[in-house]
This record gives sequence, C-alpha cells and structure tokens, in this order.
Amino acid sequence: MNNLDYSISLRVKGFSKNEIKKELYDKGLNETQVDYYLKKSDEIFLNQTLQSKKYNSDRKTKNGFKIIILLLSLLLLSFVFLGYARIGLLGLFVFWSLIGYSSFRK
Repeated sequence: MNNLDYSISLRVKGFSKNEIKKELYDKGLNETQVDYYLKKSDEIFLNQTLQSKKYNSDRKTKNGFKIIILLLSLLLLSFVFLGYARIGLLGLFVFWSLIGYSSFRK
C-alpha cells in the first residue's frame, strides 16, 4: 500500500490530522512528504464523500414518503379519538404497514 492510500485509509478510520502526521512520521516520511500526503488525502477523501452523497439522494424521497404517511396516520389517529374507530384503526394499520415495508426494502 502506498503512502497516499495509507493516509486516506486513516482519514476513513476517523484519525485526526495530528494522529495521521504521527503515523506518517513513524513510517519514516519527512515533513514535506507528510504535508503533501495530508493535503492530497484531504482532497481525495472530500471528493469521495461528496460523490457518495450525490448517489444517496434517493433517501430524501423515501424520507418524504415516510413523513407524508406519518402525517396521514396522525390524521387517522385523530379520527379514532373522534369516534370513527373502524376507519381510523384500519387506516393506521395500512399506513404503518407501508412504512414498515419501505423501511426494510432497500
């Protein structure tokens, strides 16, 4: 494993800048090399993080769906308290089963 990959793997593990510097100094690198690898690993790690966030944009639609279903279930729960028990309980069962189905489906 080269030094750049090593510093990126330390970033992924959650090491701080000082800890990464210490690890790279322990590997026998000088100060200019350590600064170079820190800068490059920061750039690559941030690019990877931004790329992964772009591909996870479908979560927002799933969360929006859950919020709408939860608001409708709150409305049906209020129907239960107002006396429309059969409509409210049946609707709650249907909506909560939709939420459970969408939570486990990936």
